[in-house]
Amino acid sequence: MYVNMQKYVRFVLIPSTIFALIYFLLLLTMLRSLLISLGLFAILLYIIPMFVILTALLYPKIVKGRIRKEIEDNIHFYITHLGALATSEVSRKEMMKMLSERKEYKALAEETKKIYLLMEKWNKNLAQACRFLARRTPSKIFADFLDRMAHELDSGEDFREFIKREQETVMNAFSNLYQGKLYSVDVFKEVYVSLVLSLSFFAAFAIIAPFLTGFSVTFILNIIIIFFVIVEVAILVYLKAVAPVDPIWQTSGELTQIDWKLYRSFYISCALCLVVFTISLFVTYVWGIVKIPPPFIIALSVTPLVIPGYLSKKEEAVIKDKDKNAPSFIMSLGASASARGGDILESLKFLTAHDFGALTEDVKALYKRLCTRINKKRAWEKFSIDTGSNLIYRFIDMFVEAISLGSDPKDVAEIVSKNFAIINGLRERRDRSASSFVGICYGVIIGIAFSLYVSFGVVEAMNRMFSSLKIPGKFLQGLLHTVSGLDLAYLNAAILFILFFHAIIASIAIKMIDGGRWMSGFVHLVGMMWLAAVSGYISQLVIMHLLGI
Repeated sequence: MYVNMQKYVRFVLIPSTIFALIYFLLLLTMLRSLLISLGLFAILLYIIPMFVILTALLYPKIVKGRIRKEIEDNIHFYITHLGALATSEVSRKEMMKMLSERKEYKALAEETKKIYLLMEKWNKNLAQACRFLARRTPSKIFADFLDRMAHELDSGEDFREFIKREQETVMNAFSNLYQGKLYSVDVFKEVYVSLVLSLSFFAAFAIIAPFLTGFSVTFILNIIIIFFVIVEVAILVYLKAVAPVDPIWQTSGELTQIDWKLYRSFYISCALCLVVFTISLFVTYVWGIVKIPPPFIIALSVTPLVIPGYLSKKEEAVIKDKDKNAPSFIMSLGASASARGGDILESLKFLTAHDFGALTEDVKALYKRLCTRINKKRAWEKFSIDTGSNLIYRFIDMFVEAISLGSDPKDVAEIVSKNFAIINGLRERRDRSASSFVGICYGVIIGIAFSLYVSFGVVEAMNRMFSSLKIPGKFLQGLLHTVSGLDLAYLNAAILFILFFHAIIASIAIKMIDGGRWMSGFVHLVGMMWLAAVSGYISQLVIMHLLGI
């Protein structure tokens, strides 16, 4: 149901096999000299065709896993939306149609569309369609829900009562899944520290190796950089697979005033970064006023990025405050509107006098827009988008849609606010996990900078000492190995690249865990670069003092 066999064979399996065969033949013929020069590292080139073939064979499994992940990432919104619609007088078939048209549910929308088509085109009832799909869907949570729904419908239970009871069951399953992903992130953090620090010590040894073995410095450094890039990217891919997908910012695609403000500050800070970098180069290498070490040049150059990072981080704190107050606002609005016979405008007027924290001004703006009576749907949409919160944007949409279909506001508000509060609780645990990962990232980059720059200091000392020894050339070439100043400069540049690349990947990883916008990661990028520069400089001073340079 998820991979067309003919398309899979034609566009995935056959092209991958042909590529692997051609690549393997090229290795044995045209690139044979390269394999001999690489020695043991030639194994990496042989892994590429094997990886391509393995990916092609596992492609159906990968597609199935992606669909399962999309279902599980949206099941909490889906069950809440279904519960809100169930309180109205909409028919079951129409309910399935409405859910299938929601593109934000991704794979869940496609699965629901299958249920609708089985009912509409094949004249199956809802229980038969649910049971049919439950045997084929890749998500266990969704399959169990469909099985329970099919059983209850066959037994004649009231559909509304069943969906209301299922809110707790499905949300508990989603909470367990969410907490399981957070546990995977916690395990990842321990592996991350061990892996990156082991790689940094391997790099430190590899930096010294050319002076002991006579290998090319450029070749060794290129291998180190490749290893670092592969490991860092693999860490990011793994984290994306295991971290819970729960963005803080609204995902409507419409830019708000806050978004424009952040993008303007980002472009201005990028221009400032270029200006600072140019001035630093001129001051150090052209005018010679002050000799700024290269790590500090990079740290100074990226410092202006702290402006959009700080503004974005500040807005995220405001959004989190709005999310905490949103369940009480929805519940108060639903109860008040139900008591007033469904009069939302009058209830909202009453609530404008209440304090909902950071959400208060948005509530007042919503009331003013609704008073114009121009476009109620757009007024609610504008309210949810302007809050900047993804949870408010998604849940308010469900609330308004259910009320417009004739649901009792109190019944809808109970379902929406309760599930909203559950997700807020899960987010608090995620924030704690993200905070601990921030500390780990700062500690790791100190370890990387210390090990690499200590090795660099030892290399400089060895190079000076070997160069100053007055030993006949044949003995020097056989026992002691030196490198040129150009190789040392390349070594310094490679260390800077490793530190900068690691800081970028670590800042992205932090935002993957906490669900924030990538722009707010600039604060950590700048902090880690300064920490790396300072720790590297201190480690160089220490090694120079110890070696008496």
